Amino acid sequence: MDSETRCLVVASLTFISGLIFGLGMGVLLAPQSGSRTRRHLRTMMEDVGERAGEWVEDAKETVNDMVDRGKKVARPL
Repeated sequence: MDSETRCLVVASLTFISGLIFGLGMGVLLAPQSGSRTRRHLRTMMEDVGERAGEWVEDAKETVNDMVDRGKKVARPL
């Protein structure tokens, strides 16, 4: 992995982490009842889990495509 790709991955993970942290803090500090806040957090975490699963599947597909392309390029004639 070259330095540009590594930098992009680190920046993306940092942004996503900050976004999740900020959303969590906003929910925790919002003036709502405890039961409503817990319900909101549960719903939000379920959504995050679903999206993370989708991202993992997309990443797996991308990696598999790249491996296949690499095998075609590296295959001796």
